[in-house]
Amino acid sequence: MYKKQLYLALAGVGVCFLPVIIPLIPKLGAYAEAERLKATEGLERKRIEERAKTSDALYEAGVMPTTRSLRITNYFDSSKRNPRPDTTLYQDDEIVDVFDASGRCIGRIEEGIWKWKYKAKEICKSVQNTKPVRRK
Repeated sequence: MYKKQLYLALAGVGVCFLPVIIPLIPKLGAYAEAERLKATEGLERKRIEERAKTSDALYEAGVMPTTRSLRITNYFDSSKRNPRPDTTLYQDDEIVDVFDASGRCIGRIEEGIWKWKYKAKEICKSVQNTKPVRRK
């Protein structure tokens, strides 16, 4: 019997609450984004803690992690620009093959010395190229 008046009253109450509800909509999106960032940061922190534990365990055991290859992901093979990787990270008895982002051999680190294929010939003759980096 009074349906029209009831709907009209509810519409009036809705209009009265619009100034309160409208500013909340962007805040809800910002809140959801902040919660997502907290979750990803928490996951990253857990990963870092696990890596630190693994590193400490390797150090206590006296085991050095060895890598036989190094990939420089922000460099593509060019005779005009020498990438000059950091050789201080490797032991003097390590031999590390260095690849560019496309997976081509660009040199080798031997006895703590960087040997670039354009300066030291025959460096990459016996090295098999690796798969290129795929970015999403």
